Amino acid sequence: MSPRLPARWVRVWRYTASSAIAAATSAVVFAAGYALGWGTVVDNVLAFLAGAVPNWVLNRSWAWQRRGPVHVRREVLLYAAVSLLSLAASTAATAWAGRRAPSLTHDAALQVALVAGTYVATYGVLFVARYLVYELVVFADPPRSRHQVPTTTRPKRTP
Repeated sequence: MSPRLPARWVRVWRYTASSAIAAATSAVVFAAGYALGWGTVVDNVLAFLAGAVPNWVLNRSWAWQRRGPVHVRREVLLYAAVSLLSLAASTAATAWAGRRAPSLTHDAALQVALVAGTYVATYGVLFVARYLVYELVVFADPPRSRHQVPTTTRPKRTP
């Protein structure tokens, strides 16, 4: 009999795998766009969109095992806010790297690698923060009201 991982570690592993899939998708789109000369802002937005969709689906349905109706305010809007903050951070970082890369090397392939590496590194830094926000807020179990608690668990009250 093999030992089972605690549910939280399974979720961390699935989050990591989902993030890796999204990051790989985004990195390929970003590097391709940058190599084609689209500029870091356009590349970043396209790469963000290419990674955000599979990331949302995999995180919600696979990592956090959410089924049924989506809680728009908590899940969608907060997920979008976290994602947009990540987009802003990576846009700023890659714009900076895009300005610096030509002064570091004249090799176009190396410039693409430097700027794409900055893109991936930015999301690497945000990895832990995003997990915590998803775990504690976005995909957390909603608080139960007193009326949802079975009467057998309510405290005894004397009239």
